[in-house]
Amino acid sequence: MASDPAISLLHVFPSFAIGGQQRRLAALAGAFGRDFSHKILSLDGDAGATALFEAAAPPVEALTIEKSGFVRPRNIMRLRKAIAASGADILCTYNFGSIEAVIANRTGPRLPHVHHEDGFGADEAGGQLKRTRALARRFLLGDAITVVPSLTLERIAVERWGLAPRRVVRIPVGVDIARFHASRTLRSGPPVVGAIGALREEKNFARLIRCFTAASEGREARLVIYGDGPERQMLADLAARSSASRDISLPGATSTVAQALAKFDIFAITSDTEQMPTSLIEAMASGLPAIATAVGDIPDMLGKESRAFIIDREDESAFTAQLRALIDSAELRRTLGAANLDRARRFDQAPMTEAFRRLYVAALARAR
Repeated sequence: MASDPAISLLHVFPSFAIGGQQRRLAALAGAFGRDFSHKILSLDGDAGATALFEAAAPPVEALTIEKSGFVRPRNIMRLRKAIAASGADILCTYNFGSIEAVIANRTGPRLPHVHHEDGFGADEAGGQLKRTRALARRFLLGDAITVVPSLTLERIAVERWGLAPRRVVRIPVGVDIARFHASRTLRSGPPVVGAIGALREEKNFARLIRCFTAASEGREARLVIYGDGPERQMLADLAARSSASRDISLPGATSTVAQALAKFDIFAITSDTEQMPTSLIEAMASGLPAIATAVGDIPDMLGKESRAFIIDREDESAFTAQLRALIDSAELRRTLGAANLDRARRFDQAPMTEAFRRLYVAALARAR
């Protein structure tokens, strides 16, 4: 008997540069195998995240749209044609930057639709959600299934956007715990404070550079920030002006996150907004201590052992003091790293994979 044909997913990303959503898709594609096929539209033309796929990467089409404050009719027409021509069974859109694809589908092909919201940009940081965007989500996502990773975002989707609870599905982020733990090795030399993420305003890596500069004064330590994005030059200039400039490096984006984390002794997040950051779970799975701003679900992810290292995002003095404590104490780093590894087992990849598999199968079944 012939096997059932693969379910075809069309993924519309504002950008297919390397990031948490893209890493999750690469992990899901590998776990799904031949049961699903994937096509990707990158709305800024960036296809850098294809490097994340261990097997053959799915085809990525660059459909560069005109930037605007909200929507442009020409963008919607082009997206409607692309969705219709894709032959996909299900449309998957990602964050508000793909909202024109949502409109295109509603006014044209009407594929079963799963929308993925993982967080906010700088203009929606700190809960200061734009009213027009909240209303747009309420009316445009009413027929979709909206997937969120965090308790915080689940609450926002229901209470602030007005989405029906039955159409909001929370699927926590999961990673291959064994893979990240296996990459960790003992290292010598000055402690390395590390971070991984897109170099965008809301990630506020400028805060990390300032805090590291102050915390490392009179000490041997290094700061490495992996990532790329619109703030790269500004951050490079800030690092060059720092009194710790010789100890700060920005090597660019990495597709080998486990290997990058293996070079760190401390993991840091200084974001203005997060939900359930994949990079933090990967760092925890690597057995790293973490220091982070108290945003999104981060306090619950790290737990009571790390409570003193979860800092109000405006309190740079406290962040600096706690980062200095981690730089100074190898024993503290070992203790917190072991606790984080133990907590990371709550975020294994297998439950996430199975939840997404069920979700996509159910979305297609409801439409038939």
